[in-house]
Amino acid sequence: MTHPHDPPVVSAEDLSKTYRVYARPADRLFEALLRRPRHSAFHALKDVSFEVERGEGFGLIGENGAGKSTLLKILAGVTAATSGKIRLQGSVASILELGSAFHPELTGRQNIVLNAAMLGLSRNEVDERIPRIIEFSELGSFLDQPIKTYSTGMVMRLGFAIATQVEPDVLIIDEALSVGDGYFQKKCMVHLKSYLDGGGTLLICSHAMYYISAFCERTLWLRDGHVEALGPTQQVVPRYEAFLDAKSNHGEEASEIVGAPPSAPARIDDVRLLTGSTYRHGRPLELEIRWSCDDPEMAFHLCVGLNRPDEVEVASFLSHRSGAGPWSGRTRHTVRLSIPELPLVKNTFKLYVFLLAEDGLHIHDTWIVEDAFNVEYEEYPFGIVHIPHQWVPINDPGSDDG
Repeated sequence: MTHPHDPPVVSAEDLSKTYRVYARPADRLFEALLRRPRHSAFHALKDVSFEVERGEGFGLIGENGAGKSTLLKILAGVTAATSGKIRLQGSVASILELGSAFHPELTGRQNIVLNAAMLGLSRNEVDERIPRIIEFSELGSFLDQPIKTYSTGMVMRLGFAIATQVEPDVLIIDEALSVGDGYFQKKCMVHLKSYLDGGGTLLICSHAMYYISAFCERTLWLRDGHVEALGPTQQVVPRYEAFLDAKSNHGEEASEIVGAPPSAPARIDDVRLLTGSTYRHGRPLELEIRWSCDDPEMAFHLCVGLNRPDEVEVASFLSHRSGAGPWSGRTRHTVRLSIPELPLVKNTFKLYVFLLAEDGLHIHDTWIVEDAFNVEYEEYPFGIVHIPHQWVPINDPGSDDG
């Protein structure tokens, strides 16, 4: 538990990183010989400041090229900042570019020993943790093969197993969990939740806002190398999503989208709005969701998100927070979401349906219903929701009733 007077585990003050960009390789030589600039400056980071408390989940979001990876590399000690200060308390493990910390000619087992030693573990500590790393990675006989023969997913498995099982004070992850099969992604999510619950500090960069919202109390949004927003995740993520939506092309043809490939262990088969495409205030709304899986022992939760066309999030319905589910025991499932009444009075709305794992963290499949339903109204209302209210006259004792 963090004490109010404990210093932050991670502290960054006015971090900046500038890269020299040369038009030709020879310009580096000419610059060194002639002592005259032959480069242009690219400012990857500009005066970035933040603090992370012990035991906190801290998210990092932004578009490609915003400076997220550069910032994490500075925090992990892979590269140095051009200016600014950084302070870290305790041991730090990172999963950055896949395979960047591995020697391709060494076997997986040899790389475990090498990486654990680089993280500061003694020989006894390395020997103690090797069995846990091997068990978590589930690489079997491949552990004695050179890393250069591994697939991208296998490299990710080994990197995650090492970084987490050495029990660092601070764990830094840069989008690495987007690689690999669904089973291992789920396993990683469960472990990260356990890591945070045990007092670990997590810095995670991801384009998956669901994971950022699930693990992070606060989030930093980087834009063109500077801090666009920093604060509670529930405030920063909607701003970022609204920014992305403003850049997107709304002229694309509406359609229903199924995200999981046919080979996935679980997938949504159909989503039907039983109450039709027109909704009137005061009436119920019912949605039927059907999905299938390969293993009847798999357990599932569901999440339904209700958004405006401009991606403003209106409401969400999560089974694991409503006391329903998880559902298991068969390979085909059908669940009906019944909403007695929606306070909506106008607009068209879209639905996001997520098939979740039993822990409510891993997403097996996503189904999006564009223009799911339109709200009809008899007279033009102001706003988009109806809020029950009363008007109560108050008699002023000092007024003249005559």
